[in-house]
Amino acid sequence: MVQITEQDKGEALHTPNWLNKELFHDILLKNEPNYAKVVNLTSEMAIPPGENFLSVMLRVYVDLDLKDGSRQQNVYVVKTMLDDENGGEDVKKLNVFPKELDMYRKYIPAFEAMYKARGWNVHLAPSCLHIHRNGDQINFIFEDLKMRGFENIDRRQGCNMNEMTRVLEKLAELHAASAVYAEQVEPYPEKFKYGFVHKTDGYKVQKELYNNRVNAYKKALTLWGLENADKYVAAFPTFDQYWKCIESNLNTDGNIFNVLNHGDLWSTNIMTTHNPNGLVDEVLLIDFQLCKWGSPAEDLHFIITTSTQKDIRIKEYDHFVAIYHEHLIRCLKFLGYKKPIPKLRELQMDMFNETNTFPVFYSLFNHLMVILLPAEKDSNFAVLMGSTEESHKFRMRALQNPSVADIMRDFWPFFYRRGVLRFEDFDKQN
Repeated sequence: MVQITEQDKGEALHTPNWLNKELFHDILLKNEPNYAKVVNLTSEMAIPPGENFLSVMLRVYVDLDLKDGSRQQNVYVVKTMLDDENGGEDVKKLNVFPKELDMYRKYIPAFEAMYKARGWNVHLAPSCLHIHRNGDQINFIFEDLKMRGFENIDRRQGCNMNEMTRVLEKLAELHAASAVYAEQVEPYPEKFKYGFVHKTDGYKVQKELYNNRVNAYKKALTLWGLENADKYVAAFPTFDQYWKCIESNLNTDGNIFNVLNHGDLWSTNIMTTHNPNGLVDEVLLIDFQLCKWGSPAEDLHFIITTSTQKDIRIKEYDHFVAIYHEHLIRCLKFLGYKKPIPKLRELQMDMFNETNTFPVFYSLFNHLMVILLPAEKDSNFAVLMGSTEESHKFRMRALQNPSVADIMRDFWPFFYRRGVLRFEDFDKQN
């Protein structure tokens, strides 16, 4: 694992021992026809603090000699595990790296092959060139998408209408293939029943998370400029209601339609290229660590709530669902899905079903304050989830961000009026 220091993006970094010439020698033999030998390699942090909380992302520059005597530099992105003191132990409980290993080694290639077999060249994710294992440590080596002109969407601005349309179409392609795979090949393993909450340690972890931030969040509710803010403070769930909300989300048997959700779909996990007119050309999804079987409403809530621009996030909410649904139908039919295809009215209703309260509330309670925070060197998983004075100050500072107040003024009334944030509904559940 890599020790996180106060290095920021672009600064030199000590390269871990396992990330060496021999490792890239094997990769280059398979992927670089004129490769002769590795001359040198260096690494730096690939992304600034605040962009990723469950792993360490490195950009590795490999200088290599070619068979014709010339020299070139190849660039890769390496994803590795957090060290324990920065939250690695808690991340391990989520089973995120074994899950992502299955996604890149098995499921994403299978999904893309299903489209290709019918004549449609669909790419869902970047090429994973190598998976390196060292005991229980899993490391991924990817192509560097930036070398092909891909960029992240600005997490603090969110997606415009064109970007959202293309992202929702890509999401529909992922979801459709995952549903057809489950129908025609095999069901997904047990671990894909869980996303942010794991059955083994979920109760303890979520209770600690809730207790660490509930008071700060309730205080922030009164500071965001919400009309009748006391109403939302009073409606804020008890932990028992919150946990029943989670349990409801984990029960997918009654859903009209299930897919393998990306599970953590927000702007940082989306990469795009644009044409000369400024419109999106290609979209790829990254970071498949929290994939979860369930209603597509889960991913739809996450991406719409966390990653849309201010002028469209409420105005186009229903429209976003319709855009997704139209492309989902197209993909399901193309791939030969045999079960009943969900109607738009069913999907719209599913968005506000009790079972999909969790992705809404978790976006508001956990994601948005981090997504909208400017990059800080102290932003990491341990600080975000901790119970120290430093953690409490970090969360309060994040919650008092004017950008957070602005989006909460839109979404708390919006979801409350639709019944999604009426947690007394869970009191009747055992």
